[in-house]
Amino acid sequence: MTKDDRGDLDLTKQIEIKDKETHVLNDVVVNLKNIIDSKEAEMTALVNANDSHRELNGQLRKEIDELKSDNKKLAKQIEDLEIEAKEMLQYP
Repeated sequence: MTKDDRGDLDLTKQIEIKDKETHVLNDVVVNLKNIIDSKEAEMTALVNANDSHRELNGQLRKEIDELKSDNKKLAKQIEDLEIEAKEMLQYP
């Protein structure tokens, strides 16, 4: 016979069913652990990228501030040179 003749109350049948369920659940646990490990690695990479971007952003902001300051100095120098040139042209 291909059908299991044991009844649902047979202890060996119940143990076999539980063993199969345990095996399936263990596979699920392993798969979930692999997903968690993968997500942790991905999160570490993202945190590292974020830290790198923050550092770069800080450097760029500092450079922008320096460029703004230099731009103001150059604008003042140009203004002074324009005034000086006008004064030279008015010299008798």
